[in-house]
Amino acid sequence: MSHVTPELGMQTKVLIVEDDNAMAQMCAKLIRRRGHTVVIAGTGQDALAMIRQAADIDVVISDVQMPQMSGMQLLVRLRALDANLPIILMTGHANLLSPSEALALGAADYIMKPFEPETLICSLERARHSRQKLTHHSAHS
Repeated sequence: MSHVTPELGMQTKVLIVEDDNAMAQMCAKLIRRRGHTVVIAGTGQDALAMIRQAADIDVVISDVQMPQMSGMQLLVRLRALDANLPIILMTGHANLLSPSEALALGAADYIMKPFEPETLICSLERARHSRQKLTHHSAHS
């Protein structure tokens, strides 16, 4: 069963990885308002399990600071599973990671908390477009 990424304007399935449930729900609400599907994982381990089970995740948005597995560790593990999966990192602790470090490790974007709703949506839209270009390009290579 091959996964076809939706065309622009179509629904995107977003995985939010966040140990703070209130933050996860707020992000989910913003994204659902745009017509996308959202699933939430409370840990990096849960996120990896979800990605392995469902090949239809289009974008991952992950907190950096989480117990057991950090967002950076998750990023590295997800890169090994799918090199093209856009991963957006978010953190309230600027000293943990610089945007350049995050991007060098393969993050699609890096958001500082607290953020404006539009910041998250714009980042998500950029990630969706990059995924569609890669998927579209590789289908025709």
